[in-house]
Amino acid sequence: MKKFFILLFFPLPLLAQQRAPITLYRTIQVDGANYQAILTKPDSPGKHPAVFLIGGLGCYSLDNLKPDDTFFQLLSGLTQRGYVTMRVEKNGEGKSQGPPCNSPQSDLQLAVRRSVTGLNALAATDFVDRDNIFILAHSIGPLEGVLVAQKFPVRGFIAAETIGRGWFEYQLENTRRQLQILGLPYDESDRTVRTMERCQYRFFMEKQSPKQILKTSPKCKDSVNTFGVSYTYLQQIADLDLAVEWKKVDVPVLVTYGTSDPTTSPDESHYLTDMINSFHPGRASYVEFPGMGHGLDLTPSPRAWLEAIQKHQHGPFDQEFLNQMANWLDHQKIASADKP
Repeated sequence: MKKFFILLFFPLPLLAQQRAPITLYRTIQVDGANYQAILTKPDSPGKHPAVFLIGGLGCYSLDNLKPDDTFFQLLSGLTQRGYVTMRVEKNGEGKSQGPPCNSPQSDLQLAVRRSVTGLNALAATDFVDRDNIFILAHSIGPLEGVLVAQKFPVRGFIAAETIGRGWFEYQLENTRRQLQILGLPYDESDRTVRTMERCQYRFFMEKQSPKQILKTSPKCKDSVNTFGVSYTYLQQIADLDLAVEWKKVDVPVLVTYGTSDPTTSPDESHYLTDMINSFHPGRASYVEFPGMGHGLDLTPSPRAWLEAIQKHQHGPFDQEFLNQMANWLDHQKIASADKP
């Protein structure tokens, strides 16, 4: 499961469209275990700018993406625009070793070490321009990525379809929003959220495991759903003070929101943008994409996206997201002539 839920405009150059990206594999080591890194590179010589992808919530492989997968189209589109891309398989997924993705050892700190190690390997690659490496983080990814960017100097950061407030607060608001989108009466949705608040207090604040909570409160089952990942990962995510963490990262940031995304809101994205700019004036910008859902796919409405994802369906990739993101990256790059 790639998405979390309770879950300047130029066309691609014709020449770039005709040159297929090259896919390469590398092995990196994290805590003594081998992890698989997957790269795409342009079919052209020289050093290229690069984008490091941090995906959303869940345990899944990022290898062998199907052509209709939005991540496949996003990464191949970036490579057609001249960017190397890298993603690192999560521990226990694909050909990566390490503890199982859903084990307590697979916490947020391990995820950060995995990404930092991947970025260091990316920077050492002979066809990558070390001064022009960016993070592209999707969904819950920016909450991990903001910690990564404190340990590896990137040129810029794209925070796509994410949040600016704490995870506990977000979970309650997200649940209420989605229940109302689906038409549940207000009294029923409020009752559900109140139950979730009590259950998640035990989970996030008292640090009880889901097993401990369910032993005495079976009604908490939906409230302590970890979406397949380690409960320790989510508890550490909930401990993050995002304002404190973003204050430490002084790089250009692009915050994006699709109007058909029911898993977050424009208010969250505006909050994140304003927060970053309060610490680093002018560093963050916000772009809204009409009709884009949480999976970077086009869909008529937030409700339509929710109903489709419940059927494991998705709409076509939003090419405008790729175009605007790539143009933002081009604008942020340090040109060779400008380097010291």
